[in-house]
Amino acid sequence: MIRRPPRSTQSRSSAASDVYKRQGWQEIVFRDKKSNEYSSCGRGCIRVVSQSSVSMVGRRFPTALTSTSVLSWSWKVLKPVPLSDITSKGRDDRALALYITFPYDPETASLAEKLLRPAVELIEGKKAAGRMLSYIWVGHGNPGDLYQSPFYGEVNAMIIKRNASDPLDKWLNEQVNVVEDYQKAFGSKPKEILELLIGADTDDLAGSSIGLVKNVTNRTFPALARSYY
Repeated sequence: MIRRPPRSTQSRSSAASDVYKRQGWQEIVFRDKKSNEYSSCGRGCIRVVSQSSVSMVGRRFPTALTSTSVLSWSWKVLKPVPLSDITSKGRDDRALALYITFPYDPETASLAEKLLRPAVELIEGKKAAGRMLSYIWVGHGNPGDLYQSPFYGEVNAMIIKRNASDPLDKWLNEQVNVVEDYQKAFGSKPKEILELLIGADTDDLAGSSIGLVKNVTNRTFPALARSYY
């Protein structure tokens, strides 16, 4: 299950962790949850092993967006999650996911977002993200389907990119228009990206997954994830 608060950063003793920490990346972990394992699989490549666990690695990239802000990446899954259901609490596992967060914008925030904002800032600080787009590789669901998070509703939109019918151990390429997807999800145009996160989630169905992500790039900020290693 991907939740936002409560969350914290966690240090590991591994060399891989030391590298991403030096590059400004942090692991986002969740209270009372086992965290994933992250390691390098080459330049610009991140390997994610999830065993009844959930966490993300993230880094802030505050960058203005344009109508041509296209995000692209390659990923593959070696071991998939069970047939999860991302719309259901307690069944929303995913083998891999890329998360893009956006700054809080009071001009486009709903009444519910405005009412909840003080609590979010109390937990995460005044620079906490306002909304999130999630591109996910799940057990089932149709590519292109868009859902609200079962935990955070309208502020976290999830877009299925791959499912159990896609081949394993094969690099698959993705390309998305971040501005268009944001408009579909939230009905307004985003002004900038706040951060990129990569993760997996297998804490609900007692399963495990292994996946790799590489070459995350954006026309606005090329080679975005290559600063990971």
